[in-house]
Amino acid sequence: MKQAEFLPAKHSGIVLDLPPEEVNPETWTGGSNTVFRDGITERVGGYARYADPLPAGQGPLYAGNVVIGAESYWIYFSANKLYVTDGTTHFDITPAAGLATSEAGDISMCVLNGIPCFNNSHDAPMYWDRDTTHKAAVLPGWPATARCKALRATKYHLFALNITDAGINYGNQFWWSSGAQAGAIPQEWTPTATNDAGDGLCADSPGSIVDGAGLRDTFVIYKETSTYVAQYVAGQYVFTTRKIFQTTGVVALNCVVEANGFHWVLTGTDVIRHDGQNFSSVVDEKVQKTLIHSIEPLKRKMCNVVARIVSNQVWICIPEGGQSWLNKAYVLDVKTGDIGVRTLPQVASVCRGIVSLTGAGTGNSWNTDPNAWETDVTFWDQQSFDPTEDSLLMCDRVREHLYNVDVIGTADGAPVYSSIERLGGPIGDFRAHKLVTAVVPRIEGEPGDVLTFTLGGQAWFDQPITWGEPQEFVIGTDVGVTDIVEGRLLSLRIEGNTVNVWRLYKYAIKAAEVGEV
Repeated sequence: MKQAEFLPAKHSGIVLDLPPEEVNPETWTGGSNTVFRDGITERVGGYARYADPLPAGQGPLYAGNVVIGAESYWIYFSANKLYVTDGTTHFDITPAAGLATSEAGDISMCVLNGIPCFNNSHDAPMYWDRDTTHKAAVLPGWPATARCKALRATKYHLFALNITDAGINYGNQFWWSSGAQAGAIPQEWTPTATNDAGDGLCADSPGSIVDGAGLRDTFVIYKETSTYVAQYVAGQYVFTTRKIFQTTGVVALNCVVEANGFHWVLTGTDVIRHDGQNFSSVVDEKVQKTLIHSIEPLKRKMCNVVARIVSNQVWICIPEGGQSWLNKAYVLDVKTGDIGVRTLPQVASVCRGIVSLTGAGTGNSWNTDPNAWETDVTFWDQQSFDPTEDSLLMCDRVREHLYNVDVIGTADGAPVYSSIERLGGPIGDFRAHKLVTAVVPRIEGEPGDVLTFTLGGQAWFDQPITWGEPQEFVIGTDVGVTDIVEGRLLSLRIEGNTVNVWRLYKYAIKAAEVGEV
């Protein structure tokens, strides 16, 4: 009998759209709460409450970040209130006239000259002057009868997208403000001979404008099924517009982010990356069909794309069929294209920013770290400068929390269930029938944590898998798991319900060829 070993040099994400026999040997065919980094399979981090408790009855729908001097503040919307917090104190900055009721997917935010500006699609767009004793106010010069779907910043201007004026919607129209002075926000929106405010149309394609975002030296405007670029030219025209994609747009507000010089966009039929001229799918033949077809149609506007630059990740967050809130994120490594899957705790949005500049709320200081020694996944007593350091906050409308992601191993104190599986994996020469006796993994994690390995054998691609009994693997104690399964193809499932992160580098399969049967 000939002994055989199978050692994947690296792991390259999860593929859900192809039959297992069409998937490369180093690729997984299913999983939950596992992501990929530098060829390593890794259980996701957990999350902890931030700035708890929030004001009673004010569960957050959306949050945005602004840095003021040495402090980092988070602005968050509830259904009809607006607050800002430094992580400890909550300040009510709701405009004096109050706010209309908003839903998840209604809110956008940007920062211009360090001043936060935001819009809920129902009230006039607003800004906050960064004084916690002051309320938010309507943008200067904004026409009283006008509303917009999205508010974004580029260069020295604000862009208002998809205009409704005097109750009439002009879904193809966008406005830009006059240029702002240094340290200030724009003062005018009505074009005159003495300012550079203006407006434009994206009228030669179906649908309405959904959102926009800066890309390098341009501002990209997304409709439902087409995409335009606004280019700053100064002079009489200020901005000129051209169409770049005839049949590709964005599915909802907050579904485009910039990372590594590209836009990453959830289009409604795909997830693409583009540079303003050419685009390509980043999920084709991986998870495209599964992702798109699983979105709850009645909650499409809740879809949310967010980047975490420090981790080289883009999260595509969706509500699956039958769900009322975001419950799953497909986590894409922007360097390798590997895709992991993460469950979300039924949240309204996931937002990027900086939780703390000094580490006081993130477990960075030895004396102030609130997390238990055995479950803490953050650094302590050090803070190296990193211009891309960022955090993600999840907004939990129902339970009324803000969750800081990946600062602890547990999910708000509970263990995290994770799994990874490879179905129908070939072992050596496919013609030969094998007898598998053991799997020896290279796993890093907390000694004593227990994972479960289950092996399965399969004679041919279209035949059922015969699964063996689950085998416990104790990290730091066991070398491998032993079981006897037969077949030309091996299936492997690894599961754990742990309070600590674990990482799988590679694994060996012990098998013997027993003939061509």
